[in-house]
Amino acid sequence: MIKEIESKLNYEDDKTCDLKIAIILAFYNGNEFISEQIFSIFNQSHKNFVLFIIDDCSTQKFSLENYNLSSSDKAKIKYSKRNQNLGYTLNFLNALNSIDNSYDYYAFSDQDDIWHKDKLKNAINSLQHYSSKIPSLYGCRTELIGENKNIKLGKSKLHKRKPSFKNAIIQNIFGGNTMVFNNLAKKTICKSIKQNKIISHDWWCYQIISGNGGNVIYDKRIFLKYRQHSKNLIGSNISLKSKLTRLYQIIKGEFKNKNDKNLNSLIDNCDLLTFNNRNSLKNFVKARESFFLLDIFYLKKSGVTRQTFFENLILLIGIILKKI
Repeated sequence: MIKEIESKLNYEDDKTCDLKIAIILAFYNGNEFISEQIFSIFNQSHKNFVLFIIDDCSTQKFSLENYNLSSSDKAKIKYSKRNQNLGYTLNFLNALNSIDNSYDYYAFSDQDDIWHKDKLKNAINSLQHYSSKIPSLYGCRTELIGENKNIKLGKSKLHKRKPSFKNAIIQNIFGGNTMVFNNLAKKTICKSIKQNKIISHDWWCYQIISGNGGNVIYDKRIFLKYRQHSKNLIGSNISLKSKLTRLYQIIKGEFKNKNDKNLNSLIDNCDLLTFNNRNSLKNFVKARESFFLLDIFYLKKSGVTRQTFFENLILLIGIILKKI
């Protein structure tokens, strides 16, 4: 009882407790693991949120009555089911676009993760260092677990270079399940959602916010458990198998096709990019289209870079061979 009183007093003294967050949980046939995620969300030290569960036309039946939630907790959940399956990227982005602009912050949630109790609090504290007049995006690392949450599989990759648009053009550095962003970032992302094929909602958020000159915060700390299992749509990218898969995708030209779509989407949103970032984009496009040393010249001029020396070597080879 004493600990509960102290916790309540500490929360009431927190100046950020009045800041309201919209949490978007994209759901598709996730009944097996969603209970642990829901309870981890309601166990957050930051209590001022609304949880939007957006069902992407699941074949499984979902009901909040199956979970031991209080009436006050249920009142903070808004559940809706789509008439057709959109896929995880459009499910997240269309949901974000449909939620009004009355929230201070917005967060993405997967259906099978487990959040640490201070996940939202730490994200807000990090974002509070920046002006609300500038779009700001926060993301962090994750702890990787198996289908059984007690199985520890490691940690997501630690990136050492600072986030930037020149990096975002070619690489994503954190998952959407870690992302929290301010109201202006939400508006900027929604402006960018047009009739184009966006590959991944989280990579797109990194690209468009950094491209817009916004703040991108990469937290090296870990605030959630990221479950790895056979039904994962994305999963971690640190295993040898995933690295070989990415190399195979480059050789087969699949990564180039993804880049084509992403770059076309960025070109469609050039009005949202800063002058310098538009130039980086233009020169990177030229690098992909040029031959005989001009490709290397424009790649260097673009400043586009991945996080490690080896990754940049692969990038250079890929540009030369027209595989990226």
